[in-house]
Parts: sequence; structure tokens; C-alpha cells
Amino acid sequence: MPGYYDDNFGCYDIRDEDDIAFYKHMQRISVRKKCAGCGRIVKIKPDYGYCNSCATKLEQGFDVGEY
Repeated sequence: MPGYYDDNFGCYDIRDEDDIAFYKHMQRISVRKKCAGCGRIVKIKPDYGYCNSCATKLEQGFDVGEY
């Protein structure tokens, strides 16, 4: 079983064909850009400004700064 990796979310162990198709679709439409919070270059959707880690922190009320 192949593993799947995303530099925004990490490693995945995907087994369901629909989930694999969704993962591949998200990878196709995502772009590499700098996260507005931490400054890391991550692969995220073009309309997103923050990586998953920073988005979670923002939702929890943390100040993530701005790059």
C-alpha cells in the first residue's frame, strides 16, 4: 500500500479509492506558496493564505503573526 504525503498535513495511509481520488485532486489544484502566518512554503489551495497548522491556531484564538 503506497503512502501519501502532503507538506501541509503530513503523511496519509489512504486505502479507500474515493479518498485517494480526493487527495490527488487536491494536490492537482494546490499551489506552492508562503504561509501568511509562519512563512513556510507549503502546497495549499490558491485562495488559502495559511497552512493547516496556522489555520488551526487562528481558529483557537492564537496570534500567528504575519509574514
